[in-house]
Parts: sequence; C-alpha cells; structure tokens
Amino acid sequence: MRVSVEESGAIERKLTVSIPHAEVDREIEKRLRKVARGARIPGFRPGKAPHHIVAKRYGGQVTSEVISDTINASYREALGREDIVAAGLVSIEPKPFVSGDDLQYIATVELFPEIPSPTLAGRSIEKPVCTVTDEDIERSVEGLRKRNADFVAREGASQDGDRLTIDYAGHLDGRPFSGGAGSDHQFILGEGRMLEPFETGLRGVAAGQSRRISLTLPEDFPGADAAGKAAEFQVAVKAVERPVLPELDDAFAERLGVSDRGMAGVREQIKRSLERATAVRVREVVHARVMDELVKANPVQAPSVLVEAEIDRRVQAISQRPADRPAPAQRARDLDRELLKEGATRQVLLGLVAREVVKKAGLKADADAIRGKIAEMAGDDNEALVNWYYSEPERLQSVEGMVLEEKVVEHMLETATVVEKRVSFAELAGSVPGQ
Repeated sequence: MRVSVEESGAIERKLTVSIPHAEVDREIEKRLRKVARGARIPGFRPGKAPHHIVAKRYGGQVTSEVISDTINASYREALGREDIVAAGLVSIEPKPFVSGDDLQYIATVELFPEIPSPTLAGRSIEKPVCTVTDEDIERSVEGLRKRNADFVAREGASQDGDRLTIDYAGHLDGRPFSGGAGSDHQFILGEGRMLEPFETGLRGVAAGQSRRISLTLPEDFPGADAAGKAAEFQVAVKAVERPVLPELDDAFAERLGVSDRGMAGVREQIKRSLERATAVRVREVVHARVMDELVKANPVQAPSVLVEAEIDRRVQAISQRPADRPAPAQRARDLDRELLKEGATRQVLLGLVAREVVKKAGLKADADAIRGKIAEMAGDDNEALVNWYYSEPERLQSVEGMVLEEKVVEHMLETATVVEKRVSFAELAGSVPGQ
C-alpha cells in the first residue's frame, strides 16, 4: 500500500491511497471461490458451476464488496502509518476500478486543531459576589402571598392581578380553528400567560360582559392553519375575582408546611433556599465566563465533521421532544441546520479546549467526585435516582463529563486573575452567563 498526504487546509488533509491490484485480485478470487461452493445456478448441481459462470453472475457484487472492505481497512491502516489522529472523515472518493489496475482512492479527513493556550494566564474573570438581604427575603415572602391568595368576586371593572374565568371562541375568516376555543378558562390578568392583545381587550371588563377581540396570532401558535393569521375572538366573562392576600401569621406558615417558629421559620427556609440558589447561579455564571475566555484565547477552527455531528444531535433532541407542538414555521426554524450551526460550533470548540486542558493538567473525575455530583443532582434521600444513574454506563459518562468540566473551571480560575464584583440577588438572577 502506498500513501501520500496533502495539506489541503488548516486542519484538512487529503490521503491518496493506492492498493496493489494483485492484493485486490487475490481477495476477489478468494471470495468468488467461497461463493462458488454454495452457489445454486440453474443447470448445475449446487457448488459445481464452472468458475467463469460464477464470476459472470457474482463478480460485480463480490468486486464491490471487496473494494468497500479494502478501502475501510486500508483507510484505518493509512491513518496509523502516517501517524494521523483524525477528528473525522469528510469523504472518500474512490477512483474507477479497473481489473488489473491498482485500487486508488482519496480520503479527506479533518484533524483536531492545535490548542495554543490551555490556560487563562493574563486574562481576567469577573466573579459575582452576592449576599441574600432582608429585602430579597421579603420579596420572596410577597411572592408566596400572591401565589397563595384567595379570590373573591370583584364588583366592577377588572384590574391587573384579578382572576378571570372566561369562555372564548376564536375564528379565522369566520371559521373555528384548532386551539382557538375554551370554556371555564382561568388566568390572572397581567401575568402575560395570554396573548397581550387578548389581555388588553379584557382590562376593565366586568362579570357577565362579553368582548370581541381582534388580533394577529403569533408565528409559533400551534396549528399550521392559524399561525401568523388574523383571528377574531368572542369572549364571555363569567367571573372577575380580586386577590385577597393572606396575613403573615402562624396560620399562613402552617399553610406553607412550616410548623416551627411561624413566619420566622418561613423566612429562615427562604433564606437558605435563596443562598443555595445564589451559590448555584454564581457557579453557572463563572463557568460560562471561564469557557468564553477559553474560546477567545483559542481562536481555532472547529472540525466540520464534529460540528455536523453536534447539529445532528441537536436536531434529534428537538425532534424527540414529547410535549413540543410548535407551529410548522417555528418548528422549521428550530430544525434549521444553519441556525443551529453557531451554537453547535461553539459547543465543539468548548469540548476541544476542555479536552486539551484535561490532558495538559492531568485532570480526572474519580469515583468519589462522580458520586458526589450524582448525590448533588439527586438531592436528599433520592436513592432511586442515584441508582438510575449507576444503572447505565452512558449516564455515568455524562456525569463524568460534568465533573471534568467543573474541574476545568476550577483549574482555569487558578491560572486567571479573578475579579470579584458585588451584585444584588436580582442582578445575579438576571445575569447572562458569559457577560
């Protein structure tokens, strides 16, 4: 076998491989003899047909199989011989095979790019620092009050915060459409759970009144016939109820399942919950910022074969969403490979850089770290979920990947300059990772 390598791009290589015709011919003859032993050809006893008859009938099929198998085997051998570690195979282009001539093909592969800087030396990472305040706790208490409000009939016009009970029927060009009707439907006015023009049309309405509301349905409205079209709704308001917030007393604490220390106990639980959420959010933001800086520090080309594989994975995940029923236009956008390409490319680059950091720093996800991560995700006393992770090697591998990513972040923070910035809980909750 002869192999020549051409550098056809920053990370692309073309291997021209030539297999001696004698080697291919021998394999073809060997397989034809094997076929002949069991061949059933009219006019001959099984296995007794002359060789030239067998070759005429099965020669094309056998030759194709030999060429395919020879290319597959020789491709891997060629990579090893040239000491090439390929990220993936772009294409194999066989030259037309003529008996008596050498078998030749060109294999185009992509390499893993060289990662120039698997550290963040000289770069800064901004780390948010957040302390849960009494104001944060009281905002959460007010949220609990609103979620546990009682509703009583309102006399007069509806206001934001009121609960409306309605029957509605929508029409497109005078005809009903799927998803356009409902009865005894309840929602809180002003929460944004209904379309904005719909809510606007029901502000100031009283129980027993009707309204006609015209609007344009959004492009992601479920149903091919309705998405993006003008609709008209006839709405009958059956009830308008105003919220009555519960008193902040022991009875409310009991209602929330806290029997110890009343509202003081509720506030303590809220504080602990917010502090846990703060720690998780800080970790998410720092993780994203570290990864962003690593990508900026390593402006390398992502192998297209890996990007396409990542896009395939994302398309499959979107296609298998069991409760996903977007309009065709929205679904087409979700599955548009070109729109998915940027995110997929970033994910591939992150994986390549993290892989290099793991290799250079000798990072490992040991059994204790993996078990700790599973326990963190499963929560207290969720032995069933722990066992679920350990029941499949693929699940354990995914957890191992998470642990390694966290170790990459920790290691990078040791090489970078960490700048702490104090932020409020609201700012932290609304912060965009990486910014």
